[in-house]
Amino acid sequence: MRSLITCILFIFIPSSAIAQITDAAIAEAFWEWEKSAPPSSSEAEALSRYRLKLKKDGLTDAAIEDTLVRLKREALRQEGEFYDSIYAKGTKSALGPNKLLVEAVRGRKPGSALDVAMGQGRNSVYLANLGWTVTGFDISKVGLQQANTKAKAEGVVIRTVLTGDEDFDFGYEKWDLIAIIYALEKRSVRRARQALKPGGIVVVESGHKDASGAPFEYETGELQKIFEGFQILRAEKITEKGDWGEKPYPLVRIIAQKPSRTR
Repeated sequence: MRSLITCILFIFIPSSAIAQITDAAIAEAFWEWEKSAPPSSSEAEALSRYRLKLKKDGLTDAAIEDTLVRLKREALRQEGEFYDSIYAKGTKSALGPNKLLVEAVRGRKPGSALDVAMGQGRNSVYLANLGWTVTGFDISKVGLQQANTKAKAEGVVIRTVLTGDEDFDFGYEKWDLIAIIYALEKRSVRRARQALKPGGIVVVESGHKDASGAPFEYETGELQKIFEGFQILRAEKITEKGDWGEKPYPLVRIIAQKPSRTR
């Protein structure tokens, strides 16, 4: 009942009062609306529809933008707390580095590496031990604390950033390696095209759509299309036990290299 009341109040308050509403109430109102809204194919579509709804409710453009910014901020905060609790209790995920990543960097000269959604830092610490200069980001404070503790224990240095993918600056031709291992979004994969240095590689492992149909999972061949023009060093769909979970499920993997500049 509380969430429904919150939603009703939110709809009818004047735009000038938006600032007085907590981020949590704004998020709650959105999720209440989403329950009765037509299904959306993506987060972007859902937010676009919600923007139109807020406009229809009489909010100014400035109030709508503020609402959406705060909505994303609260969703990110809650997601971070969710993973904090998982990492604090201990996960059933693989504790060692991802096998595809190990294969991808074998024999490769270390350079600058970005670890997307790094979690507890298993891949970042592995790369640092090989001589890579590693930056990783994640939304979990606990995960980053554990990553830094592990790095210190092994005598290596990694740079960790508490943020989500939308706010992290990927840069332009900045990284020799970008690892995107079980990230729960696809934006980072697309950003890798510009963020990689010429000759750099991107390593992606994620669920296939056959696993659960989640928005962050990939159709067969989707990664190859995203990295069209890159040299595909390895690409596959396979059903086996991944780094997360205890049972086999459909996975997609790719190692793709950005073309070097030609004179």
